[in-house]
Amino acid sequence: MKVAMVGNPNVGKTSLLNALTGGDFSVGNFPGVTVEKKEGKGLINGRTVTFVDLPGIYSLQAESIDEKVARDYLEKEKPDLILNVVNALNLERNLYLTLQLTKFGIPMIIVLNMIDEAEKNGIRIDEKKLSEITGVPVVKTSAVKGVGVEELKREILRGGGIPRTFLGDLQEIIRIAERIAKNVTVVEKFEKTEIEGALDEVFMDRHLGIPIFLSFMWMMFTFTYSVAQPLQEFLESGFDFLASYISGFDGWFFSMLGDGVIAGVGNVLSFVPNIAFLFLFLSILELSGYIPRAVFLVDGFMSRFGLHGRSVIPLIMGFGCNVPAILATRSIEDEKVRIATALINPFMSCSARLPIYVLFAGLFFPKNGSVVIMALYVIGVLIALISAFIMRNTLLRGESEFIMELPPYMIPNPKELWLMTWSRTKHFIQKAGTVILVMSIVVWYITTYPGGSIEESYAAMLGKAIQPLFHPMGWSWELVLALISGFVAKEVVVATIGVLNIDITAIMAPHQAFAYMLFTLLYMPCLATIAAIRAEIGTRWAVFAVVFSFSVAYAVALIATEVGIWFWQ
Repeated sequence: MKVAMVGNPNVGKTSLLNALTGGDFSVGNFPGVTVEKKEGKGLINGRTVTFVDLPGIYSLQAESIDEKVARDYLEKEKPDLILNVVNALNLERNLYLTLQLTKFGIPMIIVLNMIDEAEKNGIRIDEKKLSEITGVPVVKTSAVKGVGVEELKREILRGGGIPRTFLGDLQEIIRIAERIAKNVTVVEKFEKTEIEGALDEVFMDRHLGIPIFLSFMWMMFTFTYSVAQPLQEFLESGFDFLASYISGFDGWFFSMLGDGVIAGVGNVLSFVPNIAFLFLFLSILELSGYIPRAVFLVDGFMSRFGLHGRSVIPLIMGFGCNVPAILATRSIEDEKVRIATALINPFMSCSARLPIYVLFAGLFFPKNGSVVIMALYVIGVLIALISAFIMRNTLLRGESEFIMELPPYMIPNPKELWLMTWSRTKHFIQKAGTVILVMSIVVWYITTYPGGSIEESYAAMLGKAIQPLFHPMGWSWELVLALISGFVAKEVVVATIGVLNIDITAIMAPHQAFAYMLFTLLYMPCLATIAAIRAEIGTRWAVFAVVFSFSVAYAVALIATEVGIWFWQ
């Protein structure tokens, strides 16, 4: 049995998918998280049910890629059942999509999710009357708390009901949705609580909002750098000891295992605490409902650069990983804004770059490490916005509009917080066990053969051949080789430095280290990101992204080096 889950952004579809399948899915309290269909299998009374989580959409007009993906799936795949997940806090707006879904003639169940939040706000919905009007079963749920999930499972096995068809043009459908909502809803008191009102007055104040947002970002970087540092140092020393011990045995296998695998992969894995704390903080901001308010707050600012508030969602996601962030641009209706957002996204500093920052900041700026790291993130954002401004006034000229719904504030559910943090951290660990493992062995091989010292190795030949390009920055061939390997995955930069066993404090000054950090922030996206750009906006733009980002990185690193020479003299 195949069940399609369809609904507006931010209605809790992914939370419901977790409740129905027990799956480990990413959950975010803002529109745009589910940019592709996700599949999860659940066992209900011995029957296997496949749930397909489609992108969050507001309509089936196919104006955005998300809407086209959802519509095409329903038309071509013909699922056995549609779970229309509705936000009970805003029934009228959600019913607009519900009425459009009836035209497919597919059995359907309406799921009134977040019913606990609705009732807390004095909203009472008569589900029996709504069922009579639409012709399909209606189930009240709170996916996060598990309320109504068992009843929903029983209805799924019953197969739902064939919906009554509602036809008409856009305005007629809107009027019908309005009439139905008024007919089945009683609002005892629909106003923000005193706490929510007070929080919005502060967080969305035009004078205080931005400083508060920057303060949260500052706390995040300080928390990530300072709290996790002892754990990172402990793991690093442990992997160093293990690598040294194993490489002490004779034979190429032990050399590869110690100097290659453990030195490379272990050097990256030692930064797992930093990555986990970063994702934990971001998850709290997302699940609490703060991130959408930050998005709304900066919309006016973003419009000055030719973007809009919805562009902020992929950009913030880019702090985690640029690949899903680029996929999230599908929720942007305006094609030119979508292309610009995808092209500047690699300038957002993903988690893969964090090990590089922590390594260099700890060695060269031990007293101001968190300040340096935050400065890199801010510089990345500024260069992204400047790049967007240039693109939107040259290659991608045009106007754009933005509409967004603000979800209620919520205390993050511990289970959802854990799932979100772990799923993102697990992705980092999996890369260490696959891509970085392979690259560590490759780097070990090219630094060990064809024989003799490392100065005569394949790695030295490659690094020395390209090093003249970076001579103005004063970087050694070893550091250049690390940059080349980082093209596969940015974590491999640290892994390469670990395999080469470089004492970077002996071969570069603080200003050179900062320029190097800037270059790793801005230069060519990793292979996976380039593949995502090519898949979303085409090969021509993927090539442009590589050339443009490398040019920007080189120029910025060169300027930083020259300014640094003057400053440190």
